[in-house]
Amino acid sequence: MIISIKKSGLAFFVAIVFVVAISFSTLFGLRAKAVSSPIYEYTVVIDAGHGGIDGGVVGSAGVKESDINLKMSKILEKELESRNFGVVMTRTTQDALNNVKRLDMQARKKIIVDANPTAVISLHVNKFSDSSRRGVQVFYDDTGIGKDFATAMQNHLNENINAVYGTRSNYEPIGGDLYITKCAKVPSIIIECGFISNSEDEKLLLSQDFCEDLCRRIGEVLTSSLNN
Repeated sequence: MIISIKKSGLAFFVAIVFVVAISFSTLFGLRAKAVSSPIYEYTVVIDAGHGGIDGGVVGSAGVKESDINLKMSKILEKELESRNFGVVMTRTTQDALNNVKRLDMQARKKIIVDANPTAVISLHVNKFSDSSRRGVQVFYDDTGIGKDFATAMQNHLNENINAVYGTRSNYEPIGGDLYITKCAKVPSIIIECGFISNSEDEKLLLSQDFCEDLCRRIGEVLTSSLNN
C-alpha cells in the first residue's frame, strides 16, 4: 500500500510538472511572439551628436547642443517609426558612448555597421561667429555617396523649414570629410538643425512644435527618397 501511494504521488507530481512546463512554454512563446522585432524594409540609424562630457556648442540660454540633439533624435525616432521605418539609435541617454572622443566615434561606427542601415542621419546644432546666420544646413560625405540624398533633404528643408521660420532659403548641401558619414556605404548625412548662436533659431530649437515639424519634414524626404 505504501509503495502504491508513492507511485500515485509520483505520477501526480509528474503530471503537475508536465502541466507547468506546458504553461511556461506557452507563456514564454507568447511573450517571445509579442516582443519579436518586425522585419522592416528600411532601417535608418539616427545619431544624436555629442553627449556626456562632450556637450558640443552652448547657446545663450545655457542649453547644450548634446541635449538638443538627443531631444530631436527621439522626436525623429517616433516620426520614422510612425512611417514604418526600422530605427536604430546610437545614443538614447545624455551620456556619450565613451568619454574618449575617438572611442566614442568608433562605438557609433560599430552601431551603424551592425545595423546594416539603408541610411544614416546624424543630428547636430550649428554655431557661427555672425549671430545673424540661421537656418538648417545639410552635410554629406565628400565621396558623393550621400549627395543626392543630401540635396533632396536640403531642398525640402529650404522650402518647408528655412523659408517658413527664417529668412534664408537658398542653402545648398555641403560635402566634407566627415567621420560619421563614412561609417557605411549608404546615404549618410549630417543635419545641423539650426544656429544656436542666433537668438531666433535658439528659441526654435527649444520649441517642441518646431522640432516636431522639422522631424516630420525629414521623414517626408526619407519616405519619398526610399520609395522612389
